[in-house]
Amino acid sequence: MNLVHQNISNELAKDLMNGFPLASVLLGRDEFVVMSNSHAERIFGDGLIDRHYLTLVRDPAISEAIYSVKAHGGKRDVRWNTIIANVDRTFLASITTIGTSFLLLTLEDQTQLEQSKQLRRDFVSNVSHELRTPLTSILGFLESIQTVARNDKKTTTRFLKIMTDETIRMSRLVNDLLSLNRVENEESMPPTDSVDLISIINDTIENTEPVYSKTNNSLSFLHPNQPIVVKGSKDQLQQVVTNLLDNAVKYGGPNKEVKIELTGPAHFAILGRTGVTLEVIDQGKGIASEHIPRLTERFYRVDSHRSREVGGTGLGLSIVKHIINRHGGRLRIKSVEGEGSTFSVVLPSD
Repeated sequence: MNLVHQNISNELAKDLMNGFPLASVLLGRDEFVVMSNSHAERIFGDGLIDRHYLTLVRDPAISEAIYSVKAHGGKRDVRWNTIIANVDRTFLASITTIGTSFLLLTLEDQTQLEQSKQLRRDFVSNVSHELRTPLTSILGFLESIQTVARNDKKTTTRFLKIMTDETIRMSRLVNDLLSLNRVENEESMPPTDSVDLISIINDTIENTEPVYSKTNNSLSFLHPNQPIVVKGSKDQLQQVVTNLLDNAVKYGGPNKEVKIELTGPAHFAILGRTGVTLEVIDQGKGIASEHIPRLTERFYRVDSHRSREVGGTGLGLSIVKHIINRHGGRLRIKSVEGEGSTFSVVLPSD
């Protein structure tokens, strides 16, 4: 009868362990594994029973915490940084006594939280840097105008032109930051309006004509004869086309043709449904393959000096990515150095 109760107790203990939301390993006082749950086995693999904890987590801070809890009782929390399947992971490891015979080690995965914190730190650092440079320039020129160049009209005029350009650059950056914040907040809310992509693209071309005419860029738009209707936000899709056209003109170079092609509808495996493709094709220098996966990161630039020269903020493609995500679409980038780049947007169609 005691054996039956013992089996029931073991089964209940295992069920309780598996009911824990965290990876959990039960250790005996000898520091060998007595029981583990499925979350822990996904991290460490099967066959954990009767293994010493050091074969699972070889970390001085965890060892110190285990020795402390064994000696004094209570609970200790430590941070454990490790690599699992070639991926950096961060866990909050908690060690606590269970009765007088056992220790419970739990692991709370905080990888995404740490990544979010790092993203915020990087974002603040990047914004500070992007604003500090023009502000320092403006303050320097203001000081010069008030002192050494006070009576030099020619120099003052030149300095004022530079200060105006830097102010415009800061204004553009602030506007893009506000746009990025807005589209990130709306990303989880799919749009419900039906809009015609051909009409949106034609309106965008008309609005941006003064930009590409200054650089003598020609622009062609190929599209089906019938309307191409998708569920979307007219303003946001117009922003996608504007940003992609802006990039094609800035980085494609002057006196070059920029092509816009709209095709479909057709079935797309990456969407699992019918969709349409919008392509913006430039004839620029192209982009090296190692840069392509990072192009949609905030403030990532292939050529920082060139980007600032043409007025880029490093946020345009990040905004595009978040808008496309909200619309359930995909962004694909192809480029050949010396031949140009193609930015493709695939959107679900009605």
